[in-house]
Amino acid sequence: MAHHNGRKFSTRDQDNDDQNGAETCAEKFRGGWWYGSCMKANLNGIYLDAPDGPYPTGYPYGLAWLYWHGTHEYSLKRTEMKIRKVPS
Repeated sequence: MAHHNGRKFSTRDQDNDDQNGAETCAEKFRGGWWYGSCMKANLNGIYLDAPDGPYPTGYPYGLAWLYWHGTHEYSLKRTEMKIRKVPS
């Protein structure tokens, strides 16, 4: 998750990623996330019923985590994020 540290949350209508061009990371990967250029994980993508990938387009549109099974071309069925305060 270090790739996403300090990033602002991006959505289709609020672009905060580092990508230049017409299509934002949130549009490309179909979900809001703390995108940089673009992502190593996307737990807000859509679920794809093709858990073994690869995706037809080569893009990780689903619930993706780059280092899960060695590729981000894998759609997880569900994810859970737990947020806790980091001690100062």
